[in-house]
Amino acid sequence: MHWNDNIKLILSDIDETVADVYMPADPEIINELDKVLSEGIAVFFISGGGLQSIQDRVTNKLKPVNRVRVLIAHCTGAEVWGFDKGGNLREKPFYSVYEEKMNTDQKLKWRSLVQQLIREFNLKTFPTMPVEEFKQRAGNDPLSIMLADRGPQITLEFVNGYDLTPEQAKEINIIDSGVQKNSYDLRIPVLERAEQLLREANLPIGIRLGGVFALDMPVGGVSKEHAVKFVLESDRVLETLGLKKENLSDPESLEIWGDKYSEINGGTDRHMSLAVNPKVRSIDFRKDENPKEFPKGLNIQIWDGRQSLHNGLLEYLKSQTPS
Repeated sequence: MHWNDNIKLILSDIDETVADVYMPADPEIINELDKVLSEGIAVFFISGGGLQSIQDRVTNKLKPVNRVRVLIAHCTGAEVWGFDKGGNLREKPFYSVYEEKMNTDQKLKWRSLVQQLIREFNLKTFPTMPVEEFKQRAGNDPLSIMLADRGPQITLEFVNGYDLTPEQAKEINIIDSGVQKNSYDLRIPVLERAEQLLREANLPIGIRLGGVFALDMPVGGVSKEHAVKFVLESDRVLETLGLKKENLSDPESLEIWGDKYSEINGGTDRHMSLAVNPKVRSIDFRKDENPKEFPKGLNIQIWDGRQSLHNGLLEYLKSQTPS
């Protein structure tokens, strides 16, 4: 797979595409991204992660002069932020579905509901941390999870609970409700119960499987597709990146980087692809994904280098033709 010399705007996932989960991006990747940005190419990071995490792990490490060509959609697109010419985060997001849709009472009720879920399923919560550190602290206990309250999205990370044996499922009493692709997934019964509670409380919150082991609860009506369409249709936002709509009319002017496109296994990166011309190339850096699970009619290509995930992205970035 060759570098696309016609790119003007890159739409990119973060976790396991640019950086490992809850880990900072590799300095080599930051260096290569700085090269891309310095050539006038814009990058729109779209992630289920929170704004501060994305800044700490990725954008704060970029050169300030380059950040003006960067956008961030955090919490799966609940808000879109940009940077000023000095590399500082703008004072306000370009939009915030969270503030538009939820009042203070609803925000408090939502968090009370999450605590109810934790009690009902006997979950033990930990703050977010790198996976290896979590396993050292929690062992293999499927009921131990990481809880991340990101404002517009609350995420439960079932590091040990998404691929259980029948014996493990029976031990935690989900043998009849947690089937997911021939294994047992604790997220399924938690998701079903959360849907019921959210419906009863009449809260504008969605819920879906995310990443490899996450259960995401974002403000309803947001998605990576929504965020991409908003930016591509906004002259005001594109102008901050030095772009116009006509610059992006050719499918080769856009490119999508991700690692989860499967329709079956909670692949939210496919929503970026659904927001653009189907001829736009979407690169899947998770080399073991099954193309049969991809949405039909989209130009999703599995990275053909030696490395996978963020290491695969580094390979691709290094394949650029020197300017």
